Amino acid sequence: MAEIQAPQQDDNFSLFSNLKDDFPAGIAVFLLSVPLSLGIALASGAPLFSGLITGIVGGLVVAPLSGSALGISGTAAGLSLIILPAIQNLGFNAFLLAAVFAGVMQILMGLLRAGVIAYYFPSSVISGMLSGIGIIIFLKQIPHAVGYDRDYEGDFTFSQLDSHSSFTELFHMLGEAQPGAILIAVVSLLILLLWELPVMQKQRFFHLLQAPLVVVVFGVFLNGTLRSLYPDIALENTHLVMIPVVQDVPAFLQQLHFPDFSQIANPEIYLVALTLAIVASLETLLSLEAVDKLDPYKRVTPSNRELIAQGIGNISCGLLGGLPLTQVIVRSSINVQSGAKTKAAGFINGLLLLLAVFFIPAILNKIPLASLAAILLVVGYKLVKPETFKALYQSGWYHFIPFCGTVLGLVFTNILFGLLIGLTVALFSILLENYKSAYYFKETQIGNKTIIRLSENVSFLNRANIQKTLESLPAHSVVVIDATRSKYIDYDVYEIIQNFKSEAHHKHIKLILENLRGFGSLPPVEYVRSQTYESQQSLTPDKVLALLKEGNERFVYNLKSNRNLLEQVNDTRDGQFPIAIILSCMDSRTSVELIFDLGLGDVFSARIAGNIINDDILGSMEYACKLAGSRLIVVLGHSHCGAVKGAYADAQLDHLTGLLAKIKPAIDYVHSETLTNAKVDKDELIQKVADKNVQLTVGHIREQSSLLAGMEQAGDIAIVGGMYDIETGKVDFFQGVEK
Repeated sequence: MAEIQAPQQDDNFSLFSNLKDDFPAGIAVFLLSVPLSLGIALASGAPLFSGLITGIVGGLVVAPLSGSALGISGTAAGLSLIILPAIQNLGFNAFLLAAVFAGVMQILMGLLRAGVIAYYFPSSVISGMLSGIGIIIFLKQIPHAVGYDRDYEGDFTFSQLDSHSSFTELFHMLGEAQPGAILIAVVSLLILLLWELPVMQKQRFFHLLQAPLVVVVFGVFLNGTLRSLYPDIALENTHLVMIPVVQDVPAFLQQLHFPDFSQIANPEIYLVALTLAIVASLETLLSLEAVDKLDPYKRVTPSNRELIAQGIGNISCGLLGGLPLTQVIVRSSINVQSGAKTKAAGFINGLLLLLAVFFIPAILNKIPLASLAAILLVVGYKLVKPETFKALYQSGWYHFIPFCGTVLGLVFTNILFGLLIGLTVALFSILLENYKSAYYFKETQIGNKTIIRLSENVSFLNRANIQKTLESLPAHSVVVIDATRSKYIDYDVYEIIQNFKSEAHHKHIKLILENLRGFGSLPPVEYVRSQTYESQQSLTPDKVLALLKEGNERFVYNLKSNRNLLEQVNDTRDGQFPIAIILSCMDSRTSVELIFDLGLGDVFSARIAGNIINDDILGSMEYACKLAGSRLIVVLGHSHCGAVKGAYADAQLDHLTGLLAKIKPAIDYVHSETLTNAKVDKDELIQKVADKNVQLTVGHIREQSSLLAGMEQAGDIAIVGGMYDIETGKVDFFQGVEK
């Protein structure tokens, strides 16, 4: 039974009603955005201030325009691989012009609804991206936690600029560990873990005061204390945040760079712009899907709107001297884990970055990188969930292998190449999965019969499997290809089916094509409507019999007409115009509507054990034919009939005894015919009785109802008998009747 769930009232996600959650989250994102923005700017070969400008634009421009509730936009480590050689080749100001054009291209992508590709990213790759980035964060922050800060904050590449890798760095750091950094990192981790305790989370104070802020304040205080009491282990400036200090507005304006519009005719500008637009859009869309996956409220971000917002953000960055931006998973994860509810947290992050640059750069430059490393260690640990590995493993190899490929690609290369590796592995997995399990349902039945039921969308991915299936069909078999459900069939698949017609002829394969209406986008198969007065009156008895035979043939081949039963309910509410009345046995396996592929209002159905005749049934038949307009009377017996077997065995049971007595004439007739042949099998005799019982019933109808006999002689109706084989589903109609 279907479960119907009543819609629930939406949560209140208005900006101002959630400031108690968004403001602390915005502070947490801001504290980590500073070193990440500076580090990625350094890796990109750009002025350090350009990274901060990107963070400011991401918060103040992109966040209000975006439809993402929890996404944070800023500098992206993946783009640094493109930005560094571009700046070296073009110069920074010419590169800014490329960033502006990249933004324009992203807006066009959004307007052209290119964001729909986000829905085609496999969930295994998205999960792999989250877990892989979590592992990278954890590996990269361990050296910073012990005071080894030679590699810049925000580096996500396996091979680092200091000639070490993510793994060899862990050994190399041991010789240069700083006791002060280790102390600050350990205490910071203890604070973070303490804040996670359920007893703490129940207190409103600990919910409002986010742990990252406490960790940063305590780190500044502890390092200041060490400088006063134990200067030998205190952290020097190289182990602290280093934000450019501006004294006033003119000094701030000097930090800004502007695009070189004299390079507008340089074709390399547009090549770099196109590369930036494509890569930044892909990273944004992947991050978009990942953040929606992390969102506890499972909100869905409009991808096209996000591309437009990102495009406007990149135009703003290019005009102000900032680096290109994307939606970034690390800062977005921090935002989610800090309890943000709306995009106000992203705006607060950008606002705080702007205010900090003007008013408190000196205070920010006292923050130990070890404190920030402790925060990111917890973030990375939360992204790597063991249950994700278990769930993907249980979902099958076709999902687990792309997941592992994405994780390993990210860890051993960088974010950009890691995602490309994951998507490539996922593509091969999809192709392999489609080859082994195509988008159709195959049913093999008794009698060397194969039914191929095509799905709604049959793409070229199904070509190999369909080809293999058709080639493997044995000679002298029967194959049915049902395209009733299909809304799209790729030309390659259609061509394979058409070519198979010739092969089927040579292999003596009976091929039945049902509703194969061409290729490409297909028109829907029209619904079969219920009979009307006009359609009923236009039919002759022979045509009605032909319709029943066609319906039974569909049933035998596991096909059925396309019907909307609720529509037929509506069609028949004012009246019924059945084309036949069918007298059949009450056996549960002999539903005539199914056997003849009929719908509502198509036939009258009279059922009684042994399909015998009596006055009540005769009266029903007379009503059906004379008053309701039915053109055909069918007496339908079936094989292995329990009533016939009971009559043959002379069974006695209260009222059933009298019913079975009406089958006795058929038994007597068969006995008289087979008296000279004593070797006839009992089952064969019983089937002969069932056949004869149908024939005698047809004769009784003619004998006992002069009305029906007269209508038959006038050609208004026909009276026929048939036998349904419960083993094959086929109905054979009797041509002649012995009286």
